[in-house]
Amino acid sequence: MSYSLSFSQSLIIVVFVASKIEQKAFEFISTQQIADKLNIPPSTSSVILRRLKKAGLIEAREGVNGGVRLAKLPEQITVLDIFDAVEQSGAMFPTNVNVLKADERAIRAQHSILAVLVNAENEMKRSLGAVTVKDLMLSLKG
Repeated sequence: MSYSLSFSQSLIIVVFVASKIEQKAFEFISTQQIADKLNIPPSTSSVILRRLKKAGLIEAREGVNGGVRLAKLPEQITVLDIFDAVEQSGAMFPTNVNVLKADERAIRAQHSILAVLVNAENEMKRSLGAVTVKDLMLSLKG
């Protein structure tokens, strides 16, 4: 199972924006600058930024000095927040399998498999929820 490249790109974008703002380099980062510096096509970065804005993770300002910045502090945004904003596909593992000859054993097997998959998804979300943008920024300082 893999997720879209947009999730990885969104993490890079959010950390880039947060670090530029923290360095006091800019108040708002232009979308063109994000696309150029991170080598992400402008159309892709625009889609990602719209999703992040809709989720309340960034705010945008139009005009000459416009662009985007974080709507929350880096320590208030988790990787899970970004994941939820960008990956809007629902469950990680589709589980709507219907066994044609559903005897008791097949039903128990299906429930066991479902439990494993649900647990895996919950663990992934727990792990992503434990890491903040601030944590990722700290790794930049080496």
